[in-house]
Amino acid sequence: MKRKPRRHAQIHLPPLNGEQAFLLAEALERAVRAIWRAHGDDMADFQARVFPDAPVPRDAVDDVREVPDDEDHIF
Repeated sequence: MKRKPRRHAQIHLPPLNGEQAFLLAEALERAVRAIWRAHGDDMADFQARVFPDAPVPRDAVDDVREVPDDEDHIF
């Protein structure tokens, strides 16, 4: 009997050229940094409770610093 393949999260993107792929990756990285800036403490507390042995994410922000206004305007 065949086992069902494990389901995993996927995002299906249309074909991108190099510039579009770069801009998408940059936008996603900025979104992750913005989420960590806004909710990093709460997310770290949650992670410590639920996954106590997990390493601290490399995207975690140790200090809060002023971010230039153009941070969110990449286009």
